Amino acid sequence: MLARAVIWMNLALVFYTWAVFSGRRQGLHPKHLLIFGIGLVCDFLGTNQMNMVAALYGKAPEWHNITGIASLAGMGFHFLLALTATLLHRAEAVNVLFHRVSLTIYSCWLLAFVTGAVSGMMRM
Repeated sequence: MLARAVIWMNLALVFYTWAVFSGRRQGLHPKHLLIFGIGLVCDFLGTNQMNMVAALYGKAPEWHNITGIASLAGMGFHFLLALTATLLHRAEAVNVLFHRVSLTIYSCWLLAFVTGAVSGMMRM
């Protein structure tokens, strides 16, 4: 179960990183929405698996729970912003705001990812 959670979280890292930096370099396009969506699904599945592990072996530290929930919500917001811009065909108009928000949310998500890895390693 832990191995699956680690795989899902690492896939989320790969897809989310790819989407953020590819979108930043190329501008926001529908393909980035797909990549964001895959990253969001991977993050959700990984978080769900991690919650199951925590229920079996003890809770994660409170600070990781807070950063994890906030970053998953931020990633969801990030995806909705990309979806809205794409559906309204306003991706270019949203690019400046999107990329400013993008790096902030990505940094928070990366912080949660790292704190989870550190927390997990400290418990082993």
